[in-house]
Amino acid sequence: MKKILIPIVFAGLLTGCTQSADHETEVQPTEDETQPETEPSETLTVSEEAVRFVVGWFDKTTILYVDHEGEADRLQSFNLKTGETATLFTEASMISEVHVHPSTSQLLIKTADDSTEAILHILDSDGTPLNEISVESSEIEIQWNASDASQVLLTAFSEDWSYQMMRYDANEDTLVGVDIADPFAQWIGVDELVYMEDATLLKESLSTGEKIPLASNVSQFSIVGDQAVVEIFDEARIRYTVVDGRGEQETTWLAEDSSLLMESAALIDEQTIAMSVADQTTDASFLVKVHNGEEVARYELHEGGPLKCKGEKCLIGYSFDTWMDIETGKTVKWLATENTEDEK
Repeated sequence: MKKILIPIVFAGLLTGCTQSADHETEVQPTEDETQPETEPSETLTVSEEAVRFVVGWFDKTTILYVDHEGEADRLQSFNLKTGETATLFTEASMISEVHVHPSTSQLLIKTADDSTEAILHILDSDGTPLNEISVESSEIEIQWNASDASQVLLTAFSEDWSYQMMRYDANEDTLVGVDIADPFAQWIGVDELVYMEDATLLKESLSTGEKIPLASNVSQFSIVGDQAVVEIFDEARIRYTVVDGRGEQETTWLAEDSSLLMESAALIDEQTIAMSVADQTTDASFLVKVHNGEEVARYELHEGGPLKCKGEKCLIGYSFDTWMDIETGKTVKWLATENTEDEK
């Protein structure tokens, strides 16, 4: 296992790219007695001081989270069906990020002692170390290629927010500089990145440098799988279009209520997308389910924020301590915390 040190090069000024969109239709209640019961689910109860953050789904029945025990941070798994926990990774340094590859075959864990350096650990699903990278910055944007787990896009920022972009190939254990105008570019397919340039969504091949426009008049976009959900201004209306990596339109629909702004999108299957949306006029939040370009369900959320979904279950809320069955709208609080100081 080779350890690679990446120096920071002052490559340019930070430019941003936000990802967002709007959707709506008839609101459905979160509790409906005519719908089937939600499957049984165990609850994990831990001390409030121990849990650092929830990572997300590992598989359809297992959730990963990071806690602190003794002098170390731990990556833990919790099985919703059995209630069992297991430790996958332990580190004396602080664990600040954990990424689960969509194939669930590998994990990427970022640790750091201070602001000058971060270590990226790539493990298999059992927690066995595969690769390790040292980066001379703790502020790193990490984009893992969903189609090829061996490819990782890294953007390392300096204190003045200049940055260096690199492509890490885990098979060859090599780093190659990437010259892209947007430090938050995202993978779409094996060898291409997508990013915004003015109001155009571009796809650029890393091997050939060829650029292809995927959509015009774009205000926001979000990558779900190998597709892009694009928000487009269509005269006085907002249009949402799903395009593939060739720019071909998969489906499209007009937003009826422009006050709803999408915060997060997740791919459920090839035809279904789940989105969390926030009403900019009332501060209400909803989970919206879109099938073949048509909104088929909307459930009210107690708070907005991103979604992390696996199958028909989505972790919701900023703490991800609750999951929702998007078939029924029923919610289950799987993580309960207790303040041990109050008990003393």
